This record gives sequence, structure tokens and C-alpha cells, in this order.
Amino acid sequence: MRAVAVSLTGAAGEAQLAHQAWPVAAAAMGRLMTTAAMVGSDMKEDVGRITVEVNGGGPLGRVVAEIRPDGSLRARVQHPAVDLPLRADGKLPVGQAVGVDGYFRVMRQDLFGNAYQGQVELQSGEIGEDFLHYLWQSDQVASAVSVGVLVGTEGLVIGAGGVMVQALPGCPKDLVDRVAGQFEQLTQISRRLADGETLESLVQEVLPEPIHWYSQEPLAWRCWCDRERIQDMLKTLPDSDLLDLISDGGAEVTCHFCRTAYHFQTDELESFRKSAST
Repeated sequence: MRAVAVSLTGAAGEAQLAHQAWPVAAAAMGRLMTTAAMVGSDMKEDVGRITVEVNGGGPLGRVVAEIRPDGSLRARVQHPAVDLPLRADGKLPVGQAVGVDGYFRVMRQDLFGNAYQGQVELQSGEIGEDFLHYLWQSDQVASAVSVGVLVGTEGLVIGAGGVMVQALPGCPKDLVDRVAGQFEQLTQISRRLADGETLESLVQEVLPEPIHWYSQEPLAWRCWCDRERIQDMLKTLPDSDLLDLISDGGAEVTCHFCRTAYHFQTDELESFRKSAST
């Protein structure tokens, strides 16, 4: 069997701060970032990035998380200022905020810009259950998934992560059943990570010995937008659009993921016009 355990408390917290996201939006981004890390755990070097997206017609709108081979993660939510009452069990209503009238999508983009994607209909909007449905439908592999984000009393993320277990080809059914039973007992992952519990201890609760451990791979909130990319985008605008921006006194372009604002003066926009005409 194969297990992937992810701790993303720091990255999920930075995503929340970047978007000034309220708790339910922060939880949705953190869960989706965790699933992106799980998908990217066996990312090949020729993959440029993996994008995981949910859009269920709920008040959060579209939620997106992306990961690169170096462990860089970023995320965004269309409507970060969503406030909904807690569920009856005291948990954040992520499923209600995401909605179920839509899809869970995974897209792999190679270094040449070619994209390959698969998607399934949302089952609950809770993200973890929808990711599990995707794994069953796309990979046809017996899997178990648990992801979670814990928000503290001050409304900030204090724990985030998850565990995924998959049966490899030839895995005996009795082992699958035994691990499935153990996995059902694996609860409160985000709380346990917030309390300092290790990823190894979570995996050891589920998998029987012997366990072969691979080296941990670092994950971090890190956007890959930059001024040069924005400049290249502006240079592709029609001359009339550039003239409109010049008449407005300049342009400001904000990254959807990290919310960094890039400012361009009128003389820079004029140079873009000249370079496009030569």
C-alpha cells in the first residue's frame, strides 16, 4: 500500500492572509491545497504544474489550488468574505460554501503548455470526499482520503493537512479491509497537527509494519507571478486598450493568487506600444 501524509498549516495560513479570507473560505483553500499536494506527490519532472479546482455554485464561487514540482503552492478563492453559521457538529460548513452543482477538476500542465485534465461531479462539496470520488473514478484504485483545516478562536488557520492511502496492484483484499478499518479511526487530523503530532505517527496508525519511509518533501506558499510575466501580458493587448490605460494615467495589475499589485507608468505603456508596432 501507498500512503501520503501532508502538513500544510503554514501554507494554508499564508493563503488566508493573502486573501484576507474568512474561516470557511480559508478552510476550503487549505483543503484544496492539501489535495493538490497529494496529487503532486508523484509529480514527474516534465510536469510544469498541477491545478486542482472546485466550483459547485456555492457562495465561495471558484476555488483553485496549484502546485509545482519544487513544492511551491498557491491558491485563490473567488469570494473570500463568506460567512456561514457552523454546522450542528460545530464544524465549518465547507460543503455548503462550495456547493454541489459543479465539478472537481485536476489538470496537469507540462513544460510546453500542453494540458491534460480529468473531472468528476461534486458529491458533497467537502473537497476530501470529492477528491476520493475523483480517485475512484479516474484511477480505479481503492483509496481512502482525509483532509482538514482547523481555524482557531481568532479566526486564523492553526492546523491543516491530511492523509491519503491507496492500494497498489496485487494488494491482498484482507489487507485493504484491515487498513480501511484503521483509517476510519483516523480523526481530527488538523487538530492533531496543530498540537504538534508528526506525519509519521498518523501513517503508523493506518499502515501495518514494515513501513518504508521516503524523504519528506518541503511544501511552501510561494507564488510564481512576477513583473516580467505581467509585462508580457500587457504587450499582447490591442493598441486601443493600451491607449485607454495611458489616458487613465497608468495601469495596475493584481495577481489573483498572491494579491501582489504591479504598477505600470504611462511611459512604460508607451514603450509596450512601440515594441508591438516594430
